[in-house]
Amino acid sequence: MEKLIIVLALVVLTVSVIIPHDVLAESDQDEWTGFGPEDMYDPIEFTGFLGDWYGQRAKLAENGFTVDIDVTQFYQGVLEGGTDSSWKYGGTAEFNFQFDFQKLGLWPGAFINGRATHQFGRFANGDTGTISSVNTAGMWPVPDYDGVAVPQLVFTQFLSEDFAVFLGKIDASDGDSTRFSGARGKDNFMNSNLVFNPVIMTSAPLSSLGGGVLFIWPDAHAERPATLALTVMGGNGQANTVGWGDDFEDGSAYSAAFKLPTNFFDKDGAHTFMALYNDSDFTILNQDSPFLGGMPPTLEESDGTWGLLYNFDQYLFNEAEDESQGFGLFGRFGVAEGDTNPADTFYSIGLGGKGMIDGRDEDTYGIGYYYIELSDELPRSVRTGFGDSQGVELFYNIEVTKWLHITPDFQIINPSDKSVDTAYVAGFRARMDF
Repeated sequence: MEKLIIVLALVVLTVSVIIPHDVLAESDQDEWTGFGPEDMYDPIEFTGFLGDWYGQRAKLAENGFTVDIDVTQFYQGVLEGGTDSSWKYGGTAEFNFQFDFQKLGLWPGAFINGRATHQFGRFANGDTGTISSVNTAGMWPVPDYDGVAVPQLVFTQFLSEDFAVFLGKIDASDGDSTRFSGARGKDNFMNSNLVFNPVIMTSAPLSSLGGGVLFIWPDAHAERPATLALTVMGGNGQANTVGWGDDFEDGSAYSAAFKLPTNFFDKDGAHTFMALYNDSDFTILNQDSPFLGGMPPTLEESDGTWGLLYNFDQYLFNEAEDESQGFGLFGRFGVAEGDTNPADTFYSIGLGGKGMIDGRDEDTYGIGYYYIELSDELPRSVRTGFGDSQGVELFYNIEVTKWLHITPDFQIINPSDKSVDTAYVAGFRARMDF
């Protein structure tokens, strides 16, 4: 707690004393995105179900306050195999907002980004016999949590056009996104293994208090800059807790993420490299486990755990008339310390795209495959009943209107539970933007 207060004081001092106002003031602030959610809308082009609020939405954006509200509903069930064939209905309501300090009449280069999420209903995640989730929305922000969570509330200050500091409650769920996968299961794939890399689940909290620095090449105004983010987060963070005095109680999670845009074959692409380390104490896997017949008096622990991640996306084809129309490859690879992580190796690959069908320019689609390899350090009794898992997912996201998208989705899951048959999962998703 004392350390966090000191860090806050230093940030406030930095903001009030050494900000290069002249440099930032010369920039076109309307082009800045800050450290905001990837799915924040463009207030000039966006038309939601509720319209422009009689001009008030655009007026608020011009004066520094941008708001984006959406509700995503799911109807999903196991057609064959798995452990439960009953269909489930559930969803999430999400409220994203951003304050631009310059447009509010304060100083330039400063932003506050926030996100509030409410989960409702039931999901099919426990019906397939696998250790992962066939519906990411059902596990985020917290599995089976029906309250309102605030996974993100971040203050970002640019100290120059290529350097920023940030501090607050950080939502890391978008940190492993690619051009064709991500968005927490609301727009692209639903299965969590095609949204983010599962080997991070032990070493990195998805929402926690923290802070860090962001380097940008060549600068924040570039259309596709390279970025390096160095972040420290509390090891105990949860999306539904405030975190003061608790998130750092047992340890800290450190990460370094470098994203490099590329232009191979004159086509856009990007590569992200990430290293994670958590200095908390973790139970070593290769010993008797509590759920297998009695817990020993003391379970041996390891001081810290680590993970290494890589992802990429690469366009293979773009229409000459509209480069946003096209398709490409994406993939992920991850490895983690086997002594403390139940899943220590992961890879996925897939194809995604937008448009390509005459008259359906805003539709998106994708097909992806993943493989999860369980740690060899798991007790033999666990390895006897559980094994590696793999799956395939196919979706087609139909733009009915600018504010309504309907997505049929189909998955084939080979469960990690060896006693459960292959699960065939079908579902529909409806996202409404307000």
